Amino acid sequence: MERELLLEIGCEELPAGWLEALDLPSLPATPVKRTALTCPTPAAPSILNFEKHSLYLLYAHMLEAPSLTPGESLGCGQVIGAIGSSGNALNPHLHLEVRLGPAGVRFPGMAHYDTSASPEEMSAYCQWRVSGAFLPIDPLLLFQIKP
Repeated sequence: MERELLLEIGCEELPAGWLEALDLPSLPATPVKRTALTCPTPAAPSILNFEKHSLYLLYAHMLEAPSLTPGESLGCGQVIGAIGSSGNALNPHLHLEVRLGPAGVRFPGMAHYDTSASPEEMSAYCQWRVSGAFLPIDPLLLFQIKP
């Protein structure tokens, strides 16, 4: 049971003024992998299209599978899940990551530091976390944007 939720927002779909307020970095034409992490070779290499970009919001370590799936509309204040301690988490918490990356990427699941992680989950984790294709963005920037 997946206990994370990855939401994608196309940069062209962001409200007026958000791109300027976020001051997002440029994605490199060729991502630079920076890690000593051992990553499995993907069964089928993913083809990333860097012509369009999206913001991705990852909610992880949830108690149970999230109550919605990518593509569903999310209302302000809507509960999507409860705080948990899945994976290698030592204490219950919500892990929120915001990243800028190529549009249209879907990961069926991500895991690495877990003995039950499949090679596909480990490969997705490596692509998300250390491939250089998805640049981390400070999540607090989203909360500072004035409507």
